[in-house]
Amino acid sequence: MKCTWICLIGVALLAGCVSPGPAMSKAELGNLEINVFGSQNASVRGADIYVDGLFIGNATAQRPILYIKRGERKVRVELAGYKPYERTIHLFGDPNHQVLNILMEPIAQEKQPTEKP
Repeated sequence: MKCTWICLIGVALLAGCVSPGPAMSKAELGNLEINVFGSQNASVRGADIYVDGLFIGNATAQRPILYIKRGERKVRVELAGYKPYERTIHLFGDPNHQVLNILMEPIAQEKQPTEKP
């Protein structure tokens, strides 16, 4: 019986230590849909997406929508073989839904000189 009370008191004390993080209303979040495209239908799957310098995730067709705190945000997209894309945008709060379509520009490859016989 004494052990049960000690366990219950311990659980109650530990429950107060857990914080779910700051509460944020929907009005403070903006819905940003990011669609990344490559030239000539090249695959851009796996492009790295950064918001305000923090890695958010990779571009996928299944999850293009990000829920980000509203305000001025710097969006950067990187993908091997392409020039990095960077733009500062203003996110509005709920119920606005904003779409950012990005066409990645390939890095120009140097042409090898051809030898004449």
